[in-house]
Amino acid sequence: MIKYDHISHSRYHGETTLNARNDKLYLGYLASSHFIIHVFTMLLPVLLLPFQEELGISLVQLSLLSSIPRLINVFIYIPTGIISDQYPAQTLTASYFVTLLGALVIPLSNGFYTLLAGFILLSVGSTLYHPPSLKMASSFDTSKLSLALGIHNIGSNIGFAAGPLLLGIFMSRWGWRYSFYVWAVLTLIMAVFSIGYTRRTLEGGEKRELNFLGDIRSIISRDFLLVVAVSTVIEAIFNVLVTYVPVYFTIEIGLSYSLTSIISGLGPIAGILGSVVGGYAGDRYGKYRMGILVNAVLAGFLFIFPSMRTLVTVVVIYALYRLLQAAFMPLLNSMIASHSSLENRSLAYSFNFVMVNLFGSLSTTGASVLIENYSTRVIFPVCIAAILPVCILIWLLSKYPEH
Repeated sequence: MIKYDHISHSRYHGETTLNARNDKLYLGYLASSHFIIHVFTMLLPVLLLPFQEELGISLVQLSLLSSIPRLINVFIYIPTGIISDQYPAQTLTASYFVTLLGALVIPLSNGFYTLLAGFILLSVGSTLYHPPSLKMASSFDTSKLSLALGIHNIGSNIGFAAGPLLLGIFMSRWGWRYSFYVWAVLTLIMAVFSIGYTRRTLEGGEKRELNFLGDIRSIISRDFLLVVAVSTVIEAIFNVLVTYVPVYFTIEIGLSYSLTSIISGLGPIAGILGSVVGGYAGDRYGKYRMGILVNAVLAGFLFIFPSMRTLVTVVVIYALYRLLQAAFMPLLNSMIASHSSLENRSLAYSFNFVMVNLFGSLSTTGASVLIENYSTRVIFPVCIAAILPVCILIWLLSKYPEH
């Protein structure tokens, strides 16, 4: 039997900070800051053609706008995690100012290299943000750990939806550049607010000499590697589904590009509800039990997905699968928090991000080879088969004591 989560009621700074902290403001900061970071995430796919037509950017250069920032992320995630464990407030605040620079450089660009610099800055800002913010979310009341991580995840889903929405409105009236200026102003407000708020709320770890190999060795344990394995496999599954389900809609079902885009837009909306459901259920019924249940139900939806032919059923099943995908994220982040020490938790999240990025790109490439040899339908049995080891790994993880 899967054991329930055994949790204490400690928080980040001890009783003095606990009593002084406004929990609603704390959670509101987590959600709104995550929103600000992710309003930029989905803008590049929408801007590919405008960049090509207006700025004369080639297809190869367009691909580099995505791949080069990702490559840089792989190298800076681990140092970011180590530094943010000692200086979380400063790292978090710096993430907004770096993001702000990117939001200003991109609309001022008239060529490839300045565009690339802007998107690198946005990517670096996101990399600086996530380790300390996830540590901050995971340091909330441990009886509400999954819920806090779910609320943090809500912000990203709203950002995913709001960024392209505002961009679409501005593109039809004033041009794409002005939408970046709007988000730049909001990012500046968040940066200024963060200077004082994080300094009062976040407390760094014991100052010590930076030792990259030693710090990495300190987080490596059998149970932590199990969590990373769960995260790597499930993120590979999600990458394949997010990338190729829209292709399945157009090729196999025959939906138009515009209708496929509209249906895909349901993902972030379903993700808002899924984040709340996953967070609440994880605290109420146990994150391991709910993690296995969510993946089992997801496998069931993926099994019946190819038999869905009417538009209504396709939309319903798609929305439900995206809801389950979002519901698992706070459960997963809660597992990472429960199997890593608070002292090195930013590093733990950073290490996990590196593994996810490395293997995530391989999963989409491997899926593309299978699709070329068979059809887009192949993604469903492949993902179902990959869910089985995820459930087994979660069950094994539940047997280990938590930190």
